[in-house]
Amino acid sequence: MKDSKIYSMNRMLEAKEKRYYKIKNLTEKYKAPVLSFMLNIPGEEKNFIEAVDFHKKYIEKIKKLLKENKIKILFEDYENLVTGMEYIAVLNGNGSLIKKLMIEVEENSLSGRLLDLDIYDKNFSQVSRSSLGLPERKCIICGDTARSCIKEERHKLEELEEKVREIIKKDLKEF
Repeated sequence: MKDSKIYSMNRMLEAKEKRYYKIKNLTEKYKAPVLSFMLNIPGEEKNFIEAVDFHKKYIEKIKKLLKENKIKILFEDYENLVTGMEYIAVLNGNGSLIKKLMIEVEENSLSGRLLDLDIYDKNFSQVSRSSLGLPERKCIICGDTARSCIKEERHKLEELEEKVREIIKKDLKEF
């Protein structure tokens, strides 16, 4: 069991490193902000059918919001990796404004808590919530800061997995 957890963590770190270099290369090539969109799904199984559908639904919502705000997609890439679905897009716009739009998507409902929407400006600096003077994200179980719950391991993995699946299923029914 311990070996599988280490193997899983190594896969996640490798995927994160590949994503880092992909985003870095895209910011250098296009000199424009980059959006990275993943899902916050605890546990090893990241690609169950509802999660894939949920991710695709929010890609469409993001594209619609970008279009409404006259932000063009210069490049986009979608991969369904064992470590989770990954959508990356290079955008023609202001990184801080794009981050504010993505925060609106995240805060629109409880489902938004599962969205991991990162924005890197044209200089490859991540635009964070704190840089915009916004509070940290909340835990989906207890409402405390997510960071403190993760750090202190307050919730069982099974409880988190169950809550995530419940949120996704409820959101997809509203579609």
